[in-house]
Amino acid sequence: MISIFHGPNNYQSRKQLNLHIEKQPNRHTLRLNKKTIDTETINNFLNTISLLDQNNVLVLEDFFSIQTSSKRKKIEDILYKSQNQIFIWHGKKLTASQLKTFPKAQIFEFNLSNQLFTCVYSIKPGNLRNFLSSYEIIKDKEPFELILHLIKQNLRKQLTTSTPLDKNLLKKAYLNLIELDYQSKTGELSIDKSIALQRIIINLIN
Repeated sequence: MISIFHGPNNYQSRKQLNLHIEKQPNRHTLRLNKKTIDTETINNFLNTISLLDQNNVLVLEDFFSIQTSSKRKKIEDILYKSQNQIFIWHGKKLTASQLKTFPKAQIFEFNLSNQLFTCVYSIKPGNLRNFLSSYEIIKDKEPFELILHLIKQNLRKQLTTSTPLDKNLLKKAYLNLIELDYQSKTGELSIDKSIALQRIIINLIN
């Protein structure tokens, strides 16, 4: 069976992908991305019977980003014929044409809410009130890790392009977000992580 996970909500799509992988009994897993995807490697993996009677589980990340159509077609033919569990993950929303490549696949689409976008893009100089109101709406509705990821992504992008934000404050805020991410994962935070994130952005745009 082929299962496809796609959409801009990478946090949720990866989380669900990993949950589905973990549910596979007695699995032997091979994970490949667009740089390591190789026709021979995939063919050998899917068509080799495990001596330990394990189930071969293939995970392909950004398969649809492969530029060479002939290579992609060869791999598609191999995947069609396989009876193994195959998971395809893509970091963006796939088109209807791309999804038709595997018409019998199980499709999981993960989108971002408009409220999330509103909050992330409200991070502008002098826009504190709008940021706080939108942040209040999403902070208990969306996973903290997703909110942090999107805000970090936004600030990182602004660091490499023109921005109305002060570059020095922007860089400091970005580094603080990296530290917050680390402390949140290691349990070293002395205050609520949502409050800590809010304070970083307040110092940036106030």
